[in-house]
Amino acid sequence: MNTPTKLLFLSFISISMGLTGCASIKGAIKKDKEVITTAEKSEQDYYQSAQNALAKERYREAIIALTNVRTFYPTGKYAQQALLDLIYAQYQAKDYESVTASTAEFMRSYPTSPHADYALYVQGVTNMDGSPKSGRLIRLNQAERDTSYLRLAFSDFSNLVNQYPNSAYVPDAVQRMTALYNNFAYHELEAARWYIKRDAYVAAANRAKWVFQYFPQSDQVPEAIAILAYSNAKLGLTDTANQYKTLLQINYPQYLNADGTVKINSNFGLSYGKKALSALTFGKFGRTTDTQSYQGNYDGQTRTQLITTANAMQLPESEIPTERPQPTQKPRTIGLGLPDEATP
Repeated sequence: MNTPTKLLFLSFISISMGLTGCASIKGAIKKDKEVITTAEKSEQDYYQSAQNALAKERYREAIIALTNVRTFYPTGKYAQQALLDLIYAQYQAKDYESVTASTAEFMRSYPTSPHADYALYVQGVTNMDGSPKSGRLIRLNQAERDTSYLRLAFSDFSNLVNQYPNSAYVPDAVQRMTALYNNFAYHELEAARWYIKRDAYVAAANRAKWVFQYFPQSDQVPEAIAILAYSNAKLGLTDTANQYKTLLQINYPQYLNADGTVKINSNFGLSYGKKALSALTFGKFGRTTDTQSYQGNYDGQTRTQLITTANAMQLPESEIPTERPQPTQKPRTIGLGLPDEATP
């Protein structure tokens, strides 16, 4: 092939490649336009549809519209507010797994937002409700459930109080922290009562001591002292039992009989056990547009007192082992020796 022919051939190849490249670019542009045009409404129209659905409490419909805002206009005018509204709608629709995913996304995407406290608060409330596959918090006996979600909730509320001390949600967050804190202590005492019924006084005393040492701000402390007094007396540790009885006599005399013995009922349980969380009513949050009017449950403490109360409550890093010990006395049951209740 002579030189002119070679030049002509190369020119043809170049032109062909150029045409192919142009076709590719045009195809890409056309493809992008097709993707963009899949949004059937403008950002404002999607957002307004969501507002209409929320006003009518059609939360699933609102979720679809808000998701469209986030999908088609991720950097648009309504993107941040759409995610906040999405968090609210998902919670009202009881889609708790999606709530925690959305709150995490909000705090990651908008860490300096004035509504970051809202996202953290809703995350705590959702974790307080428990695993998405479990029942609602206040409908269950909390001493018989997995506490991992409750620990997450406690951490969320603690972070809220410390990171956003001026938040409108602090009073309710502190109340929730207090309820959770008391609930963890109650969880241990439920186990202690179970051990007392089976004459396992060493295990009962260990559980009560755990409450006495690690939940000193709990309203379960009086009963923990009573269990320590009762269990040590049963173990023949008279001096130790009397020390705890002295504490009861000075601070909680209602736990003692006239003869100085600890009061128990016919079920071999302490008479004054309190059931945590089941009777409590917490504040109900609305959308972020309602933040200014939100009050929650407020017990009259100043904001400084609330923060002090919250910081005084610390959960132990790990939970007490739950393995079942051998009874210290002959069991009251015969036959196969199987327990009539599940071990806590």
